[in-house]
Amino acid sequence: MKFNNPFTEQGKWFKGNIHTHTKNSDGMFSPDEIVKIYRENSYDFLFLTDHNKITEFKSKSKGFLTINGIEFNKDSFHILGLNIEQLFSTENLYPQQIINKINEIGGFAVICHPYWSAITSKEITFLSGFIGIEIFNNTCEKGKGKGYSTVHYDEVLQNGLNLFGFAVDDCHSKEDILGGFIMVKAKSLDEKEICNSIKNGLFYSSTGIIIKNLKIEDNTIKISFSPSIIVDFISYGPYGTRIYNKGKEFDYVEYKIKGNEKYIRIEITDKENKKGWTNPIFL
Repeated sequence: MKFNNPFTEQGKWFKGNIHTHTKNSDGMFSPDEIVKIYRENSYDFLFLTDHNKITEFKSKSKGFLTINGIEFNKDSFHILGLNIEQLFSTENLYPQQIINKINEIGGFAVICHPYWSAITSKEITFLSGFIGIEIFNNTCEKGKGKGYSTVHYDEVLQNGLNLFGFAVDDCHSKEDILGGFIMVKAKSLDEKEICNSIKNGLFYSSTGIIIKNLKIEDNTIKISFSPSIIVDFISYGPYGTRIYNKGKEFDYVEYKIKGNEKYIRIEITDKENKKGWTNPIFL
């Protein structure tokens, strides 16, 4: 079994968004304004990821962290380069070369909004060296109804790629902020600690669900969460199951691993259609 369980790690939970635009590209708010909004709504960190440029901004507020990033645009592919300090041109680079360059300069890469970008899962499986894809993008959902890329995600997982799934805001206007986030387990609110935890999958994604605990005992997954009405244990092909209590809320379920699932990821939905996602457990 391959799964870095954030709930068994030492540390604290920190709430953040990895995909954020400002007026330095096509966002509505200045860096100072967008940081203020997220800080006042109980977030702990933001990656500032303007298009093809680095927005140098460090939060002056104690207890809030900003980290540099870039959204690189190349044809249909949009790729987040996170925790990087160096800008480079993508004019003569293919998507794989962009990912390679991000890694070379000490960052890590995430594929943005595949559904909105009209990228197929087959195109994604040809790539390597990135840590995950956006499975929910608030801007794409609010603007085009194309925010969820979970089918793309399952298709690449079924093809054997061990990737993480991210919920993000993207942040272009006041309508598409404070919608998608990740909860990261880290030793401290420090740039290195937050980035290491993300790269190791020590987080879950959400649009509002809070996952309280997850443990695996005696080949059984046990998970507790804020009151919800559906829990899907999603795995390879027809395997896995849905737990649904006729619309009544519950906050704890168990799932007995059968052994034929290949991978299991958990998707939780509440009565307001808010969702939460764990990273996949590979068998």
